[in-house]
Amino acid sequence: MKQILGKIFIIFLLALPLLAGVKATVDRSALYAGDNLHYTISIDGKDPKFPDIRNIGGNSILGVSSSRNVSIINGDYKSVISKSYTIAPTKSFKIPSFKVHSDGQAFETQAIEIKVVKPSASKPGDAYSVQIVADKTKAYVGQPVKLSIKIKYKLNANIDKISVSEPKTENFWVKKDAKPVQSMENDWVIQTYHYLLFPQKSGTFTIDPVVANIDKVSRAARSGGNFFNDPFFDAFNSKILRKKIFSNQLSIDVKALPNNLEVYGAFHIKASVDKTTTVANKPVNMTIKITGIGNIDDIKKFSLNLPNVVEYSDKPSLKSNFTVGEYGGVFTQKIALIADQDFVIPSLKFSYFEKDKKVAVTKNTQPISITVKGGITTPVAKIQKAPKNKAKTTSNLQVPTPSSVGENSGLKYWYLLIGLLIGIVSTLGVLYFNHPDKTEQEMPIIKKIKKSKGDKELFDILLGVTKEDAYINEIVEKLEENLYGKGDNKISKKEIIEHFLNLD
Repeated sequence: MKQILGKIFIIFLLALPLLAGVKATVDRSALYAGDNLHYTISIDGKDPKFPDIRNIGGNSILGVSSSRNVSIINGDYKSVISKSYTIAPTKSFKIPSFKVHSDGQAFETQAIEIKVVKPSASKPGDAYSVQIVADKTKAYVGQPVKLSIKIKYKLNANIDKISVSEPKTENFWVKKDAKPVQSMENDWVIQTYHYLLFPQKSGTFTIDPVVANIDKVSRAARSGGNFFNDPFFDAFNSKILRKKIFSNQLSIDVKALPNNLEVYGAFHIKASVDKTTTVANKPVNMTIKITGIGNIDDIKKFSLNLPNVVEYSDKPSLKSNFTVGEYGGVFTQKIALIADQDFVIPSLKFSYFEKDKKVAVTKNTQPISITVKGGITTPVAKIQKAPKNKAKTTSNLQVPTPSSVGENSGLKYWYLLIGLLIGIVSTLGVLYFNHPDKTEQEMPIIKKIKKSKGDKELFDILLGVTKEDAYINEIVEKLEENLYGKGDNKISKKEIIEHFLNLD
């Protein structure tokens, strides 16, 4: 018997360093899904070596922190180094044993069971309750769903602070009302948060329970006051008592809109221009405006793609407003159009799903005719006139007859010489008019650039100068950002003038 006890005592002594050298703890062994769990390994020794932990039980590490605790007792120096790991488990699991080293010895932490419990939804009759309420559980893509989170508590509950988590809505575009609305129902206080959810695709989606934290501050003043009866000292004796309550879960069935539509609501569209008559290569500024109620943020940018027309389009702007009942606003897009001949802005089509009639609706703008002066007018007519003029000129020529040539054969040499001279003069004339002096040709545009005042005037001058000049197109884009966006680009008129002078 003594031998057995002796063996047990020896085994205990051998195991003592394993128990004393390392310790693993958690701040709690049971928690709700998604709550943070802190796992800490503490090592007593001068040369501790922690394991390389990438995850704990399949849960990603959210954060790591370290601390050191040094103490001297009866002349003995003791140092304990701790490292804490933060995770957020979603299901029950087991923290495995980890191997650590200290002072040349190997230690193993103990495994720890962690239980993740499913929260139970609060009920209206409870002292505190939180509920998710929707005005509909079936909707179309883009159709707004009015969602409310209601927190209810007794008037005499002495609550210091209420905070509620946001609803998890991965497949919804969300708009939140700025402030909660507070109301009374007998001796109950109801605090309501309002949201509008816009479904982005079809399917059945679940909105997980939200969490409301009810904070109450327990102060000494409430139990008779502090010794000095001063609110300043209450802060040192206060303690926050937090109660966490959960809401119900909600499912919403979303149907796809017909004809692959993406916009739902009630809208009006209008297209207008600043002028219907312009000069060649001068812009016509067009404005597209859509107003109404619905998921106006999902309206796509318009593109005209007109033949023989250069198009510069701004990024659409949106002025939206949200009330408890509705969401809507004004969609505005500006487009600058430059051409050297007459053109027509066609009717624009805007299709959406009408919220009241529950049918697909297409609305059109009126076509707009633009007259361009000083540009190409009727090139076909010019081509047709040319042969007539040539034929008429040919009929008036006096062609010498063979007999007349024979009578004076010397004339043929004169004709040959005159023809040669005419050819030389014509060739020189063609070369001169096809390649005029560059400075004389480009002086008008250079003069305009020099006289321009501000980005807008320079923008109008350069628009349409050339459709294939990459440098000028880049300058035009920078000017457009300055005028219609939030750009602050520096534009050098000197560099632009030098560019024109250096063109081949």
